[in-house]
Amino acid sequence: MIDSAERMREQFSRYSDRVWGEQQSSDKSVEPMGSPPYDGGMDDLPRRVGVLETKMDRVQDTLTAIQIMLAEIKATMVTKADLEAVKIDVAELKGRVAKLPSLAQIGSLIALAAAVLKGLAILHI
Repeated sequence: MIDSAERMREQFSRYSDRVWGEQQSSDKSVEPMGSPPYDGGMDDLPRRVGVLETKMDRVQDTLTAIQIMLAEIKATMVTKADLEAVKIDVAELKGRVAKLPSLAQIGSLIALAAAVLKGLAILHI
């Protein structure tokens, strides 16, 4: 999953660099050249609308790339049902671990076994 996320980051970074790099190199401000009421009147309007259309195309491309990345993330995302299954498995493991003898119990059993062996050794002599 980490490889997939890293791959998506790299793809988006390359795409973003390409889109924003093009925008910076060809950026022509939409802002008017003069002060309000936008000196030049309607003469400059076609250029300004063209710049807006170009920028909106780039925005649409960026949104499409984001949607694709989100779909890939969603496809690899863990669901609530997956987490419930893990929760059940962990609870089962906790129950099994709780039944295992503690170190004190193991030490007591070793001491008892040693005492029994020593008693048998004394009786056997």
